[in-house]
Amino acid sequence: MRAYDLVLFGATGFTGGLAAEYLATRLADSPVRWALAGRDRAKLVAVRARIAAIRPRLAELPLVVADTSDVASLRDMAESCRVIATTVGPYARYGEPLVAACVEAGTDYVDLTGEPGWWQGIIERHHDRATLRGVLIVPCCGFDSIPHDLGAYVTARELRSGGHGEQPIEMDAYVWARGRASGGTWASAIGILADPRAAMAGLERGMWPHFEPAVQRWVVPLPTIDPLVVRRSAQFEPTLGAALRYRHWLQARSLGQTVGLLAGAGVLMGLVRIPPARNALLRMRSSGEGPTPEQRARGKFIVTLVGRAGDRVVRTEVRGHDPGYDHTAKMIAESALTLVEDRDRLPHAGGVLTPASALHEPLLARLRTTGMEFRVQHGA
Repeated sequence: MRAYDLVLFGATGFTGGLAAEYLATRLADSPVRWALAGRDRAKLVAVRARIAAIRPRLAELPLVVADTSDVASLRDMAESCRVIATTVGPYARYGEPLVAACVEAGTDYVDLTGEPGWWQGIIERHHDRATLRGVLIVPCCGFDSIPHDLGAYVTARELRSGGHGEQPIEMDAYVWARGRASGGTWASAIGILADPRAAMAGLERGMWPHFEPAVQRWVVPLPTIDPLVVRRSAQFEPTLGAALRYRHWLQARSLGQTVGLLAGAGVLMGLVRIPPARNALLRMRSSGEGPTPEQRARGKFIVTLVGRAGDRVVRTEVRGHDPGYDHTAKMIAESALTLVEDRDRLPHAGGVLTPASALHEPLLARLRTTGMEFRVQHGA
């Protein structure tokens, strides 16, 4: 019997604080034993005081002090709980020691990474050991990549319904989102742009900007971690099928905006390769800084997925509110609670897996309670 069912690591950060507030309400009448974790006890006390204002009984919520530079503290934290949810990024800088500690301690793990190179390295170095030890390591449990990964799963499930079983699936996802970046997200994005090769691996040859009738907008190829995650899901989830062909696009309002997006991305990719310019870009957002509640209230996302198998077509719209923070905080919290409360209902015992392949139908049901919608329509 471990001391805690769930530890939220990074609770003093911007997104971690939002996740703590969500859990304070979500677990108000739950027997789940949970704790806040971070490297600064004084800041943890302040977060606890803030959420105790929401739920006074949390005034004595346990606090765990751990630091990514202190391997012993990470080991102790991992050994104290069944599941760790970490919002401490950039993960390429801070993430791997905690993954290793969780694998060795037999502790399930979720995070918010959107960093393709780091994610691929974690798979290479930890998947076999996690599988052997029966530990689920589930990165990408925020806007990267839950809406796209679970959206692809729902689309494929509908394509396979009614006895339409084995035909290979082709799928396109068209992403539209409105929101602002925090300091942590900005730092992660700069890191990705500095070495975009891993993300570019998710794009197929022949993907070009074009006007897309399915969404009545211009679209451009979107080199994020999401297509890589969906394709990994297809290796472990028969509903998607190993032969899945998946393409990922960003919606633009007009041809002019399309040109501006491409030009802006090119300029940023050039600047981040120059150390002084990269440092200046990083200083544009302070660590822990994020959008105001009013700005977050205006945020939302729509991911439109169009899947085809033979002559069958299914269109799924995944909708939610503020993608980077409010809804991402709910996504990681519900992903962690899936591991806490629904572990025996999951299809795989261990490995470095994806939200769709690891957390599956239980997470999908939980996401619907957060206000995330999965609207399915048969036909284009």
